[in-house]
Amino acid sequence: MNTTAVKFRYLHVQLVLKKIFDFYIKSSIHVALAVLALAKISLYTAGIIQQEILLIFIFFSAVSAYNFVKFFPLLKGSPLRLSDALILGLTLGTLLISGGVLFLLPWRVLVFAFLGGILVLGYTIPFHTSLSNWRNLRGWKLNWVVLSWLCLTVGAPLTSVEGVDTLLFVKLAVLQGVYIYVAILPFEIGDLNSDTTELQTLPQRYGIIRVKIWGGLLLLLASFFALLSFGYTSPMGSSSLLVFLLLGIFLGKSNPEQSPYFARFWVEGLPLLWCVLIYYF
Repeated sequence: MNTTAVKFRYLHVQLVLKKIFDFYIKSSIHVALAVLALAKISLYTAGIIQQEILLIFIFFSAVSAYNFVKFFPLLKGSPLRLSDALILGLTLGTLLISGGVLFLLPWRVLVFAFLGGILVLGYTIPFHTSLSNWRNLRGWKLNWVVLSWLCLTVGAPLTSVEGVDTLLFVKLAVLQGVYIYVAILPFEIGDLNSDTTELQTLPQRYGIIRVKIWGGLLLLLASFFALLSFGYTSPMGSSSLLVFLLLGIFLGKSNPEQSPYFARFWVEGLPLLWCVLIYYF
């Protein structure tokens, strides 16, 4: 086999792998794994085991919810491309799976699942003539995302058993809430040139530098909170410090010209590392 043929085969394999990777990111499998990792952290911290049905529900619900948000506008537009059609099929499949296992979960979990679903619908579907959706409420885009994530990553896991530890619920909601909030900032900075001015995202309102300072301050406060709540030697305390440090570095490096994979793969993948660190420590 000559050099040209080898090079052509290498480029072909590279192109196929890139398409698979792009599908993995675009189909929300990566972000759903991040949601799953945060839910697993909540379960581990609370000492709750054997919740396979719950984890299946959380993963497939996250895939269907995120794809619904991203692809709902496409359903009213031009014909779908092949990749979009495949993702739509995947979304319908995950929706059926999450809907099927929904009835196997305790009613307490269903409350948070319903609340999360309402937030997703309000984020996506127009409910009012003067506002296209809740997402377009001035400056509230970020808050809807944080609340919808917390329903699946803290609310559903901790209410999957009787006798909810209210104090632990608050601690995890604060830590994960701050993490999710700050983790969205690199996305908003990266989308600064494409977001409409009506969204009034934090970078639009206050500028990139102030947003980075604000995010760094939140991470610093959350680090102290993690130490006070769990202790430096605990798996949750030490892993939180490491992940918050990495998130701060990512936030510092974010900019409007960043690679599309910077936030959608590296930043979004931090919960997976967090979950691994919990078990490592």
